[in-house]
Amino acid sequence: MERETLDILTLAGLAAGSFVLALSGALVPGPMFFVTIAGSRRRGFWFGPLVILGHAMAELPVVLLLLWGLSAILKNAYVLAGIGGLGATALIWMGIGMIRQARRPPEEVPGAGAPAGEASPAAQADSRRGLLGEAIPAGFLTSISNPYWHLWWVTCPTYLLASAAAQGWPGVAAFFIGHISADLSWYSVTSLSVASGRRFLTGRLYTGLLVACGVVLLVMAGLFLKLAITVACCPQ
Repeated sequence: MERETLDILTLAGLAAGSFVLALSGALVPGPMFFVTIAGSRRRGFWFGPLVILGHAMAELPVVLLLLWGLSAILKNAYVLAGIGGLGATALIWMGIGMIRQARRPPEEVPGAGAPAGEASPAAQADSRRGLLGEAIPAGFLTSISNPYWHLWWVTCPTYLLASAAAQGWPGVAAFFIGHISADLSWYSVTSLSVASGRRFLTGRLYTGLLVACGVVLLVMAGLFLKLAITVACCPQ
């Protein structure tokens, strides 16, 4: 009984530690954060949680591969340079897309202005497909295209992940659940805040928000390119 209690407390400690560590990273704005702000304004609250679903689809293979010894490959300067170059290209595409979106009227969810239950089934189905087709890929792409995301995984959580691996698959599961819970909590709050303020984010304010998010992504693309060039020319 004492051994079982100790194991449960160990797993809970791993989950809590992973949650705090992941939250410290999630609170730092990155490409995924700004994409979530813009998407939640158009698509509503569920955009944020679905972005994290796409994010989790990118992170789970990384956790498994790190357990199998991939960290040395991700630390390679030329691999990092390639990730930075591809990431910059993806962010330029997303940033320009946001700025173009700012020139069009806000896209509202079909039936959003009607009382509950009055939206047609076809409109609701189209809305769900559009939401899933935009949010999940956004979470996945903004994760794998961010070189700092790769750097975070091969530096910050290594000790905690090793501790989790020592507990077997239950430990790894506790680590991953704690990690994703932090991302899900923060991005759900962010998405809810933006979606709840929809009626205020209209006209020029909405346009300015999209342009600002697009410009931030373009600036980040420049930083990623700088990183790629620096590590390619001066590998350590």
